[in-house]
Amino acid sequence: MGKASNGMTRRQAAIVIAASALAQRQTFAATPAGTIDATLRAAVETKSIPGVVAMVADKSGGVVYHGAFGVSEITTGRAMREDDLFRIASMTKAVTSVAAMQLIEQGKFTLDDPVQKYLPQFAVVPKFVSFNAVTGAYSVQPAKNAVIVRQLFTHTSGIGYNFLSPILRDFKPRDGETYPVGPLLFEPGERWFYGESLDQGLGKLIEKVSSQSLEDYFREHIFTPLGMADTFYNVPQ
Repeated sequence: MGKASNGMTRRQAAIVIAASALAQRQTFAATPAGTIDATLRAAVETKSIPGVVAMVADKSGGVVYHGAFGVSEITTGRAMREDDLFRIASMTKAVTSVAAMQLIEQGKFTLDDPVQKYLPQFAVVPKFVSFNAVTGAYSVQPAKNAVIVRQLFTHTSGIGYNFLSPILRDFKPRDGETYPVGPLLFEPGERWFYGESLDQGLGKLIEKVSSQSLEDYFREHIFTPLGMADTFYNVPQ
């Protein structure tokens, strides 16, 4: 959601911003803005990050600090601006969840509906029974329980991320095998594992029930009403 600066490491940017914001929330009254400027500028000069935009606000004074440092495009050297766009990565999940809750409020589906009621690819979802980390050999079988909508919200569906799960990272389907969903890491509802539940499930459910793409649904029902004119699912040129 938004345009990433070339070379920007989201984790590094988040650490700098969060550390600055936390420190200033606690000691802003005693800390001059120039100190924050120096801290963020130093992070750029030491090449910890190519660029950063930071803002501090509180409930009584509103915005009490804002600044931009470094470059937003390494190839051109264009200076970072306070209104530059950034990818918000998994913060998109919060927007997707809002969209889904809107549709639940309208009675389009419920938290405890089986996802397969709306998305046929969830009718028979395979689950890993075994996986050999050395050879890559694996066996799967259909999950005993259906994935329900609530489990997509709460990351308890069994759907994972390959960068967090060594099994999914190394998993290579055999010739002729395709998996529209899964294989799951565990039985739905059995435990928690951060993954693509909102990607593979909730987002597609929203599109199916609303008959709109996520881009169009977000724009019409969330971004426009909230005046979020610079937030996009796919950033236009």
